[in-house]
Amino acid sequence: MERSRVCYGNGGSLSTGAEIARGNTKRANTKIWTVKKSLKWATRYLEERGIENPCLTSELLLSQLLQKKRFHLYLDGDRDLPGSVRTLFLNLVKKRGQYVPLSYLTGSQDFMGYSFKVNPRVYIPRPETEILVEKVLEVTSLPRGREFIAVDLGTGCGNIAITLAKQLERSRIWAVDISPESLEVARCNAQLHYVDKKVEFLRGDLFTPLIRLGLERRVDLVISNPPYVASTQMKNLPPEVRKEPKVALEGGEEGLSVHRRIIWQAPRFLNRGGLLALEIGCGQVKIIKDLISAQPQLLPPKIVSDYQGKERVVLTRKRSD
Repeated sequence: MERSRVCYGNGGSLSTGAEIARGNTKRANTKIWTVKKSLKWATRYLEERGIENPCLTSELLLSQLLQKKRFHLYLDGDRDLPGSVRTLFLNLVKKRGQYVPLSYLTGSQDFMGYSFKVNPRVYIPRPETEILVEKVLEVTSLPRGREFIAVDLGTGCGNIAITLAKQLERSRIWAVDISPESLEVARCNAQLHYVDKKVEFLRGDLFTPLIRLGLERRVDLVISNPPYVASTQMKNLPPEVRKEPKVALEGGEEGLSVHRRIIWQAPRFLNRGGLLALEIGCGQVKIIKDLISAQPQLLPPKIVSDYQGKERVVLTRKRSD
């Protein structure tokens, strides 16, 4: 493949992707697999299966196994791979060829400059959600004389709650998720980022666990990236997206069942002037506007588009009068 030659030059004879996929590693094991040859094979294998950015993906997987920066792979291109590393690398590449998300294979995902641990029990943070958090930080003013109180609904790996805790001094974050497996990952991430004293993780359905905490009319911010894929569209998702937790993707008949509940219940917990910030899917903005308009305690929303010009973030506030 031309792209393979451009990336790694002529590395000699290699097993084909089909041979490795069938488990026929005998030929591979009788030859010396250098870093360069391994990357060339992996790039070709992923390219054959239509995986995006096959060259970069191969580099990321191997650099993680070798605990080296990507540019060191080129400096060490003629280095022989130990058999144990080669086996692990082949297995990871094959899994990626089966559309297992790259972040699940590396065990991490960057979000707003921070690295978060992820696994198949949690939704993988997306760049679109960075826009949600960025816009919230832009419009947030910390109150005088008390902590800023925020609620993150459907926290997943904790990326939103933890980023807010890192960015906002004198803040207290309650992060809610219905999945105990997600909360386990989120707590681990909070410890890694030294904000486990600022973020409290609660298991439950949206606002339910907040009732016993007496947070009605005390919250400055309710933020959420709810599931917003319509049930009928789940089968049309890319295969690697379908590897992520269904509960984090499927949003009911219109993709807005969770949004409806949040918009309906948020005024009960927001203080006067408190902010409600939601991520939405394509084509959902009109219904969202109608839902907010039906709540007399909420102001008309501001809509923010993502990097592709798609309406992605909704911001509204509780009336202060």
